[in-house]
Amino acid sequence: MTDSAATAPTTGSSSRTVADLQRALAQGLASNPLLNSESGWRSLTARLARQGGPFPPAPGDGAPPADRIGELVAACGDQADDAEALADALDHVTRDPGLALPLRTVADWLTARTLLSEAELDELRGLLDPVPAHQATAAAQACLPFLAADLPAHCTGTWPTTLHLLRRNMLPTGLPPLLAYLEHLAAARPAQESALHAWAGRKAEDWGLTEELQACRTAAADFVLPERSPARVMFVLLPDGLQKDTYTLRMWHREGARAKPALRDEDTQAVSHTELRPTVAQRLRQWVQETSEAVLDDMCVEFWLPLPLINEPVWDWCADATQPAHPARTVLVRSLDRLQIPTIQSAWRARWDSLMHASEEAESPDGGTAVSAPQDAESHREPARPRKAQDPVILKSPPSDKEGRLQFLDALRSGAPAILWHRLDCSAAFQSAALRLIGAGPLQELPDRISALRADHRRSTSADDAVADITLLWDDPTHTLPTLHSLVAPSEARVL
Repeated sequence: MTDSAATAPTTGSSSRTVADLQRALAQGLASNPLLNSESGWRSLTARLARQGGPFPPAPGDGAPPADRIGELVAACGDQADDAEALADALDHVTRDPGLALPLRTVADWLTARTLLSEAELDELRGLLDPVPAHQATAAAQACLPFLAADLPAHCTGTWPTTLHLLRRNMLPTGLPPLLAYLEHLAAARPAQESALHAWAGRKAEDWGLTEELQACRTAAADFVLPERSPARVMFVLLPDGLQKDTYTLRMWHREGARAKPALRDEDTQAVSHTELRPTVAQRLRQWVQETSEAVLDDMCVEFWLPLPLINEPVWDWCADATQPAHPARTVLVRSLDRLQIPTIQSAWRARWDSLMHASEEAESPDGGTAVSAPQDAESHREPARPRKAQDPVILKSPPSDKEGRLQFLDALRSGAPAILWHRLDCSAAFQSAALRLIGAGPLQELPDRISALRADHRRSTSADDAVADITLLWDDPTHTLPTLHSLVAPSEARVL
């Protein structure tokens, strides 16, 4: 049902658009098994009664579910508060936040009709070119105050965002967020700049805000719509200082271009070792369900792990949470222990820069990026240039073994930013496979090559154990953990 808000008619009056949204919503609700049941219907009506929403008209005996649902949706068609109440009740009863999204858009439409005339709404809609959701969000966030609430999920593009901003409170300057939003879009869309400026200028004159609009126009002159950046989900597992085999799980995420703050602390949860896999899968599954498909197409999941967990099957944790149509594109292991050794930070950054520089100068797959590997495999590869440190490091044993753990710690202390190993057996076959992966292209694309290899292996019936559990630690010092800020009074809040 999410799409109905974004695909409503692009011409015609707002009344017809609201009717179209209501019709699509009623059809979707009528096919919901829970709402078709008597128990589900009673739960919905009881919830509406408790929160003072529109009580559904009493249908005749034996009325089909589609009829009574249609009457209920129609009863919400005149007041934004009624539409919001029904949306809240549907969220509570069905536990499906996407089901009521068109109702949220209906509420925005109904509010807009009290603030702007039908002609103004139609004219404004005709002036706005559609932009992707992440760009619409970026433009909206650029004009909202710091620490403002995120846009709701039904703001899936330019027009739904425009309608929603009509309902937001005035900015500290006294300018409505809608006019600031139009100024940012105008700066980023030269073809529509003059028309948007004219529309915003007329409204600012009507509302006595000409000077405020001009100041906003000047401030927004250099605004550009950002390109999408990969969605980044970070799971951080901190050892509990008191209980053995217990960890504090934290999760941050960034969705595409959403960047204020770039990464927001979600919540904190104590998890035992045996519950790590289902807990991570559940948290990731919930995030996937609440995120648009466009974001999921380019998703990276990072696991910041202490040494006792560094060899956990994190790829399998992600596979438990994602559907085959949207597997985690990249899964990376990051080292928490590295952040606790201040003396290696400069070596870490230096080796990372060297790794990226060597990647740019790589001549060919056979021309050789120097790697740490067993002597018999390394003897067939000549390094492109002599270097004191060889990256990526390939472990001879998994870090869960004593030998592999020592080698892993040595690599960590020397600042190695990239470490490859097999979770179960770093055999000669694995060493050869790792060398082929490293030499197959630029080193900065190594995570992508491993992801593609793991995806191909999962789809096939091959039992090639040399690649089934290949793991990459990829510690990019330019993409580190977000900073945790101290709790302060709202009046003392700083920009994150």
